[in-house]
Amino acid sequence: MPSNRALRFLGLTSVCFCIIIIVSVTLYGTDAFPQTVILWTPKFSKPSGPEVIGLEDNPDATGSGIHTHPLDQLLAEAKDSLEQNLRTQAFTLQEAATQYRRRRGRYPPPGFDAWYHFASSTGAVIVEKFWDQIYHDLEPFREVAPSTLRQQAAAFHVGISIREGKVSAKGNNTAGKTSIWMHMLQTLAQQEHVQMPDIDILLNVNDEPSLIVPWDDIETAMSYARKLKLPPQDVLRVFPEYKDGLPFNYTFQPEWLGPRLTHPASIMGPRPYWELVRSACPPGSPARVAPKFIDIWHPKGHTSEAHQAINMFPLSTPKDTIQGYIKNWTTATDPCNFPHLQGLHGAFVRPEAMSACVKLFPQFGAGKMGVNNDILLPGTGEWKSTNHNPHEMEGETIAWEQRQNKLFWRGPDTGGHSTKINWQRMHRHRFVSMLNGSQVALAEKTFASGNKTLEGQSPARNFRLPISNPYRLATQGKGRLGKWVKTWADVAFTEISCDVWSTSKLCPYNAAYFGSLLAPTSIEEQRQYKYAAIIDGNGGDDGGNFTQVLNNGIVALRATVFRNWYDSRLWPWVHFVPMDNTFMDVYGIMQYFIGTDHDGHDAEARRIAESARDWSRRVLRKEDMLIYTYRLLLEYARMMHDERERLGWVEDLLAENGK
Repeated sequence: MPSNRALRFLGLTSVCFCIIIIVSVTLYGTDAFPQTVILWTPKFSKPSGPEVIGLEDNPDATGSGIHTHPLDQLLAEAKDSLEQNLRTQAFTLQEAATQYRRRRGRYPPPGFDAWYHFASSTGAVIVEKFWDQIYHDLEPFREVAPSTLRQQAAAFHVGISIREGKVSAKGNNTAGKTSIWMHMLQTLAQQEHVQMPDIDILLNVNDEPSLIVPWDDIETAMSYARKLKLPPQDVLRVFPEYKDGLPFNYTFQPEWLGPRLTHPASIMGPRPYWELVRSACPPGSPARVAPKFIDIWHPKGHTSEAHQAINMFPLSTPKDTIQGYIKNWTTATDPCNFPHLQGLHGAFVRPEAMSACVKLFPQFGAGKMGVNNDILLPGTGEWKSTNHNPHEMEGETIAWEQRQNKLFWRGPDTGGHSTKINWQRMHRHRFVSMLNGSQVALAEKTFASGNKTLEGQSPARNFRLPISNPYRLATQGKGRLGKWVKTWADVAFTEISCDVWSTSKLCPYNAAYFGSLLAPTSIEEQRQYKYAAIIDGNGGDDGGNFTQVLNNGIVALRATVFRNWYDSRLWPWVHFVPMDNTFMDVYGIMQYFIGTDHDGHDAEARRIAESARDWSRRVLRKEDMLIYTYRLLLEYARMMHDERERLGWVEDLLAENGK
């Protein structure tokens, strides 16, 4: 029995608590107390039998004590991140300049006011983060003397010159990508408010990036990127006259490593591109720590069993994810974090073109990996689509309910040069195999073989199903995964390249796994589907397909090792669905959205599709490509001037000081 003293204490405590509640409600209303949050509980059917080894319930992702699907958390966090960034949107020139100084630690470049007036006149969303890629690309070049940059740009044979607002091609290189980029710059020069700086631009017209400088060299270069802020009155506010003269007999030819990157006097054949990738990764990164598997590139195919594609395919979920689903897009697309990609992605196994340079020079291109040092421009495919085929960007809307509840993909086997020896390592081949229900069903059957080395192995030996079922696939095991995949996967090659002569369009060494080829399709056909896959081809320029998919309100499942100009203005899980470069998470992603037994999240998919459509029509327009390019040209022009540390736009600060 409690004592009288204890009873009096409890009574007094209760009275005090009631008083606190009354006062709180009087002063603040019911908002003084948190609302009850009801979270969706996933309808997972937990399989029984040996296939559930290592399978556990989803952990509590929110700390609420209620188990949720990890994608619920990722979708919510991504939405919050977008909203937080939009709160920094600038609506005046002074706000834009303040955001610039805060994020960059420098004054904006001369002409910043003209840039802002052009951007605002188009109704652009002006968030300083949107231009992060420009500064990532340009900062290493502060180590190079401005005179050297000018001479390299003037002497290089492929490029564009801008003088007094007039855009012209260097020499006779006016075809292909050069002509499209020229048209983009000429269009920019004709816009109201635009004042183009005098500069020379070097162009990479190949499909793949060229510059891959060792990490140590970039670190040294970045040490020169000091952020100096002179007193505003000492700032040079107008670009000086451009010094474009060349020394007598000056020539510039980048030190290309050659089309095959050969080992000197070696019987091992081509030196792998991965060797250059590793050197461009930071010390301590997984790619630097893990060994280079040189037998992967043996010219006769003498590869150890451990390094076969089927055995390099990971069986556990990637790090820095939430139960295997991508949380950090920058981490997920950086090859330095995934050494197994040296044997599982065509860009590293055997690039189509292996022209590479390990020394900095200012070359512009459409796409690159995080380890590359090219300067990014909007892609020629995107620009061409917005100008010549505008209906592809914003076509007639098809009601969401009338679309097929399937994942669509068509394409050639690009992304690397495939051969009889290496095709099983190519990422596009693996994706098509993993979305082939018959191959998935056969992989499932090997679970029951009793042979541990064959468990979950696909017949093409380019992927395997992990027996632990880390993505909690309700259909895995019991022969139902392959059957389920057949209900929603519409994936096929349109072209397959062979390194041996064949009487058909298929290759004799892998025809059994890919069946017949299907005709290429247009964006009009993709509009019939709710989901579309975006898979790396050659380089980072996909011809504008990704932006077309977004503009047309299709849920894009995107996997890539490349970066593009627009990456800083798109949010994974809000505007597209990120996918691991092994595609290991594709089944889990599709289970969440389409479900297996009327338990999908179609409403969430529709929200992503509509968000992507509405957002891309605000930030991926033709005007936005021009705005990005204009800002890039101003920063590049400042980098090329001898007085670059003194150049800046400070009119708002001088006005505040009355000067």
